[in-house]
Amino acid sequence: MDLLPLSDVRLLDGPFRAAQQTDLAYLLRHDPQRLLAPYRREAGLPPVAEPFGNWESSGLDGHIGGHALSAASLLWAATGDARAARFAADLVDGLATCQDALGTGYVGGVPHGVALFERIAAGDLSADSFGLNGAWVPWYNLHKTVAGLVDAARYAPEPTASRARDVAMRFADWWLPVAARLDDDQFAAMLRTEFGGMCEAFADLADLTGRSDLRAMAVRFADRTLLDPLLDGRDELDGLHANTQIAKVVGWAALAESDPDGGWDRAARAFADTVVRRRSLVFGGDSVSEHFHPVDDFRGALTSPEGPESCNTANMLELVRRLLRTDPDPALLDFAERALVNHALSAQHPDGGFVYFTPARPDHYRVYSQPEVGFWCCVGTGLETYARLGELALGTQPGPDGDDLLVNVAVPVRATWAARGAVATLTSDLPDLSTGGEVTLRLDLPAPQTFTVHVRRPSWAVGDLDLAIDGVPVPVVPGPGPYVAVHRTWHDGDVLAWRLAARVESERLPDGSGWAAFRYGPVVLAARGGADDLPGLRADDSRMGHVAAGPLHALAGTPVVASHADGADQVHGPLDGMTFRLDTDRGPLTLEPFHALHDARYTLYFPLAAPGTAEERRAALAAAESDDLTLAVRTVDDVACGRQQPEVEHAFAGDGTWTGATDGVRWRAADGWFGYTLADPASAAGLLRVAYRGGDVDGAADVVVDGTVVGTVTAAAGAGLRHVDLDLGPTVGALDGARRTVRVRAVAGGCTPRVVGLRLLSR
Repeated sequence: MDLLPLSDVRLLDGPFRAAQQTDLAYLLRHDPQRLLAPYRREAGLPPVAEPFGNWESSGLDGHIGGHALSAASLLWAATGDARAARFAADLVDGLATCQDALGTGYVGGVPHGVALFERIAAGDLSADSFGLNGAWVPWYNLHKTVAGLVDAARYAPEPTASRARDVAMRFADWWLPVAARLDDDQFAAMLRTEFGGMCEAFADLADLTGRSDLRAMAVRFADRTLLDPLLDGRDELDGLHANTQIAKVVGWAALAESDPDGGWDRAARAFADTVVRRRSLVFGGDSVSEHFHPVDDFRGALTSPEGPESCNTANMLELVRRLLRTDPDPALLDFAERALVNHALSAQHPDGGFVYFTPARPDHYRVYSQPEVGFWCCVGTGLETYARLGELALGTQPGPDGDDLLVNVAVPVRATWAARGAVATLTSDLPDLSTGGEVTLRLDLPAPQTFTVHVRRPSWAVGDLDLAIDGVPVPVVPGPGPYVAVHRTWHDGDVLAWRLAARVESERLPDGSGWAAFRYGPVVLAARGGADDLPGLRADDSRMGHVAAGPLHALAGTPVVASHADGADQVHGPLDGMTFRLDTDRGPLTLEPFHALHDARYTLYFPLAAPGTAEERRAALAAAESDDLTLAVRTVDDVACGRQQPEVEHAFAGDGTWTGATDGVRWRAADGWFGYTLADPASAAGLLRVAYRGGDVDGAADVVVDGTVVGTVTAAAGAGLRHVDLDLGPTVGALDGARRTVRVRAVAGGCTPRVVGLRLLSR
């Protein structure tokens, strides 16, 4: 299947178009020269504007510039707005100027990037999950620049497109001889650090130019540690940093487009299958605190305020778009529709602002970025996502009479179908299905033409699709896959109409545990909570401002749904528009579409219980949570080891250290040392809790706080998870007690246990 070109598709009025226009306005709030400031600094050029702050000035300098170039190019294609075209042109011109100043072909905003890659070219490599030679994920950062140039080459108007292509090719020609100096082991070591979608970027450059050396470089960027297990049919994703893996797999799908039999497609589909079927929550998002859940334990989804990351879903949608080109898989189309309607629409505030984490914890909330203030990764992908909301609506494929038309997702669009000189207008009220779910497809044709229209029947649709043309029923042929087909000679102005009838359905957490969410067709429903006590609702520029850090409400306070089944029998409606009534042990609740619920707490998942056992269920929740609440009250500060954001927030440093996951839990170990800076603003910490487990060999480590050894932890090889509380005694904080430096140091030439977390506790 080929999707209609983005430049030939225009969204019609409704929530999708409103979100796209909000995105455009948000982008245009930013000065391209400020986005270019890190690039000018690294090129040795005098500043012409101050750089933005937040993540744009703390190690990921320049990453939003790349995202913004993609967004501007895509928004130009999707809207034809000349302001987006000018924005893209300004960025491309600025990047070309910086590249010319350096004279090597390299261009980037990575702090000290030139020196960094000179060391790499010399074979001097020190790689960790999120640090390469001390730099924060430099290839991840550079990928945003290269991807922006690729998108400009594909979607921006001339002459911007040609200039972007030239800048991208000069960058590639700089890197190829550098990479040639690295042997396979060195290159693989470099890939231990998150490298974004560099596999995809080089595959796309190869597609643009036909150059085999660029495709070979894409293959070098295809990380075998993830690829090989999937080729063998093994799912080893538990505990891995989710978005790191998704970005890799998008590259495999890009390689598969020119090599469908090379195993790339098979591995990419195996990955997509496990994420969609085993790891995604009801609204399409995946992960907790950026990492994949263990497939048999999704409790973290209910306890953590750091739910699925918007970046993950943006990249999953890109993966789906690429995989659909070779096979319109029904499961992938269902997932894409669910993700667009729920996660994408909900992760942007109607007044502007993007969401990083969407907590699934009951009665919690999201926070939103502010323009010129927040520059998280999900701001960057958010800028791109809403340009592409209409892209999946319509596609084409070869038929016996020329190209046929496929209706994939009923997003309202008007599209030019150039191959037939036609205009196809798809209308619906999606995501509002309360009016009966009517969908129409109008075809404006220069002359009568014979072809087939394939209409997708979503898995959630109730009953058969009854299609009519101008009110007259027409026979349909089922298949292939999720489609029904109408083959005929079409005339100018023909209108094909059908209804997508929906019902309320219940969906448990992926691990099958006794929590259920509810949806009406693809539309996820939620209960609105309070609109006060939402600190940080509009995020400031602090390092972790994207986390909804307000009070966590007890899980035991969540209304219980008593049902002999999965709770759908306790949902009634639609009652008024898209509102529903949910009967619980605390009385009836109103459910409403999650995508339109903002500026308030919300509950997506509800505990289930057999009729008459709601109080027992509530008591069990309270008992299970009591230890967690006590620990939360006593915690002064903590760091989850081996996880990117917590480690960056706590000034990770180390030597001879590595990360991994066991039973889905991340850890860090070392044959040297690693450490962090933890906050203790009131000098309240009296204990340091070290959570750890055994590794492949016996391990021992001294734990050093502010220069003083406060204890030693040991673990035999293979030992399970445990913790120890070390007394800080008279230790004085290195910085007047406001912060404490904690180091874990291997003992006697061995290695440390696998340390899962460090937690400062009050007594």
